[in-house]
Order: sequence, then C-alpha cells, then structure tokens
Amino acid sequence: MARDPYRLIGRIQQVTHSLRKKSDHLLIDSAGVTTAQAGILSVIADDPGCSQRDIARRLRLGESAVVAAMGRLRGAGLVERRISDQDPRAVALFLTARGRETIGRAQETYGVLNGLVLDALGVDGRARFAELLDALDSAVTSFPGRPDEAGSPEPE
Repeated sequence: MARDPYRLIGRIQQVTHSLRKKSDHLLIDSAGVTTAQAGILSVIADDPGCSQRDIARRLRLGESAVVAAMGRLRGAGLVERRISDQDPRAVALFLTARGRETIGRAQETYGVLNGLVLDALGVDGRARFAELLDALDSAVTSFPGRPDEAGSPEPE
C-alpha cells in the first residue's frame, strides 16, 4: 500500500510517539527514569559541572522544562547542584552515585533499543536512515517560526 507523502509529518509524529512510549516503559522498568530524564542525566554524565542552560541547548528543550525535570531528578537523589568553580554566582550540576548507577542502567536499555531499531532498518537502511535524519534535522532547523526551545514540551 502506497503512503500519501503529504501525511509524512503525521507519520513521523506517530512513530516518534510510539518510540517514546516504548522507551519510557523500558527505561522506567530498568532505570526508574523516563526518556527525557535519561537524556538530561546523559548530558550531565558527559559534561559534569554543566548548567541547566547547557542541558536545554544540547537537548533542544526550553529552560523551564529543564528546571522542572531537574527538580524531580534532584528530589530522586540523582543529581546534585554545586557552586561553579568558574563563576561563584553560577550553579554546576553533577550526578550523584545513585545518578551514575541510574544512567548506567539507562544506557544498557538504550543499547537494547538501538539494537532493535538497527535490526528493523537492516544493514542497507542504517546509513541511509542516518543521512535522512541529518537532512531532516537541518531542514527543520531552517524552518521559519519560533526557535526550537519556544514550544518544547516539558520532560517528565
């Protein structure tokens, strides 16, 4: 059955929603965090001492969404705030021991998810799909309208 190419945006949203729901369930079961929370923890793991603004920029989220998620992550004992070494007025974010354990479990789950996606694409489709995602990302970035951060949903 041929797909209507003019329904592409809707189809992308459907697949994104399904993938997000599945990954949320798997991550909650394995690591106790949602996909969005795991993303934030991953940024902090990759860049200890980063700021909430750094996280928002890297994940293309609104800063208010990151603030809300950080409250939940700090409340769960996964992230701690410290005064920045570079600027005593700024706050730096670090994973706690529990946060490091959590992101380790989340990364294992992401390994499984990535394997399932790669299997679905097949060997021939993997590189082409990555190229298409890069092209789509570049195109979306250049669309007119508000910047990405303006309308981003809040992570849980």
